[in-house]
Amino acid sequence: MRFLIHIIALLFIINFNNQSFAEEKIVFLNVNYVFNNSISGKEANKSIGNKIKKLENDINQFSKTINTEKEKLIKQKNILSEDDFKKKLTNIDNKVKEFNDKIKIRKEEISTLQNQARSTFIIELKNILSEFSSKNSIQMIIKQEDILIGSKKLDITKDILKIVDSNKIQLIK
Repeated sequence: MRFLIHIIALLFIINFNNQSFAEEKIVFLNVNYVFNNSISGKEANKSIGNKIKKLENDINQFSKTINTEKEKLIKQKNILSEDDFKKKLTNIDNKVKEFNDKIKIRKEEISTLQNQARSTFIIELKNILSEFSSKNSIQMIIKQEDILIGSKKLDITKDILKIVDSNKIQLIK
């Protein structure tokens, strides 16, 4: 009889534990997809892309100008004195160094802008996820990149994308 009571108690405990685990809700989210496909993310990517294209155009234009100057200088090599040739060559080299410094600064500005847009997005996304998890009784939200296999039913990416778009987050000022 005692043995039967112990078995019933054990089954009751196991069943109780299974029910408590079943109530926990864990979902996953593809953060990169939400960023790249949200209205605010697209605007940020477009703005940053335009800055990168402008930088590339400036680099190409400068390269053409410098190459033209070098070709002119090489053609004038026999006409110019050695000192004048060296001065003009040094002048061209200095222009290249100055331009490279400016390019480095602009690349850093673009990188900073990308990082700021991403951090602002993550902060806003955390607020949205916090509210979403409270409303939907979700215990844990995991990044999809950290999951090997998961049911499509647990993917909340599309729902969060709709919420992010409706919030109209401004990532770049």
